[in-house]
Amino acid sequence: MDTPILLLVFLIIYFTTLCFLKNKGFMKKIVSEKCANCCPKCNEALERIRRNNSDRIINLITFQMFSFKRYNCNHCDWEGLRWENKFEKKS
Repeated sequence: MDTPILLLVFLIIYFTTLCFLKNKGFMKKIVSEKCANCCPKCNEALERIRRNNSDRIINLITFQMFSFKRYNCNHCDWEGLRWENKFEKKS
């Protein structure tokens, strides 16, 4: 097969996978009655911290579909990326 066709097929599969992960809520903020952004380990509130260069690269690789931000939990020392759906439908 030609290289451009393989590249196009790879990009289509990659973009489809990203859309699937976003629809399933992969690494999405957890909302509870206590807080709007809960830790995935202990369900306590997360604090926003500065992103590092690898976080910016991840945002670029994912075509900024997720708009990841870095958070830290003061209770269990969990640290990681989370994203939120900015335009959720209100029911």
